[in-house]
Amino acid sequence: MGRSLYLGSVWATSGRTYLRSIAVTALTLPMVPGAYQVANASAADKPFFRAASIVIVIGGSDFSNNSGQAPVAYDFNILDNVPSGTAANDIIGADGVTINFNSGQFNPSENGTGSGYEFEIIDPTSGGAFNSVGPHQTLDANDSYTAFGMDNDTDVQVDTGNRASQFLVVSNSAFDIYAQATDLVNTGGFSTLGYANIGYGLRVRPTGGNGTPWQWGQRAQNPSNGGSGIIGAVNDLGDMSAGFTKVFDGGRRTAATRGSLLQQAVSFQSRYRIRASGGVTAALNNYDLSMGQGELGATVTYTIYTP
Repeated sequence: MGRSLYLGSVWATSGRTYLRSIAVTALTLPMVPGAYQVANASAADKPFFRAASIVIVIGGSDFSNNSGQAPVAYDFNILDNVPSGTAANDIIGADGVTINFNSGQFNPSENGTGSGYEFEIIDPTSGGAFNSVGPHQTLDANDSYTAFGMDNDTDVQVDTGNRASQFLVVSNSAFDIYAQATDLVNTGGFSTLGYANIGYGLRVRPTGGNGTPWQWGQRAQNPSNGGSGIIGAVNDLGDMSAGFTKVFDGGRRTAATRGSLLQQAVSFQSRYRIRASGGVTAALNNYDLSMGQGELGATVTYTIYTP
């Protein structure tokens, strides 16, 4: 920095007045002889891109008898900074339901309160074909059977397919799935039955569906690889009634190559069967008319966990 000083004087010659001025600049020198201070300006920037570990669950918005829609993404789980075995943070404030996978398109499951299971005609001598009119996997007045002939081996049993449902999962990282059975309902002829009388099986289908609008997994991979996959020790709802129990141990993400969410999703399909008595070795489908009529059911809640 500097400053200017004005030094002036006035003098006269031959009747004229003159003004003399001198401009003097004073400099402030730095502390170090021979050096000058320079003013600097700077800007700091730190661009970065980080993809959080996420798992998206796809199913139905509500049960079909409650006018639910499908497919709908109802879980958006963030796995970051969550200890292993702890439920992930879900940033969608809604609960969804499972969907059907054997009806040619995505549609929400039926909750079972308005109709019974489908029955299968066993060993008819003729006829006995069943025509299911939605909602599927339920028996109501819209469904129909053809007349059937019989002999001493002909029987009727609960349909071996029973309650089958699915939900889709798409992820950019590995994940585990835990399940818990709650809210047991057992009435009528089933009043003595419990969680263990509902057989359970889970499987992964990396790709499937009928036709372009209803397909999934064209660009997905099996997330079981690198982990244990389906936990085979869970065979009925009694195995998961005490609390959340691991049913799937994942080892990698579902997304294999670039694509849409449905293209990168895999299906987790559950099958539930009535069993007259508990135990792993008990028949998984042994309903008989002598058991009478009634209701046997429960709510199964699936939760995504960090591996």
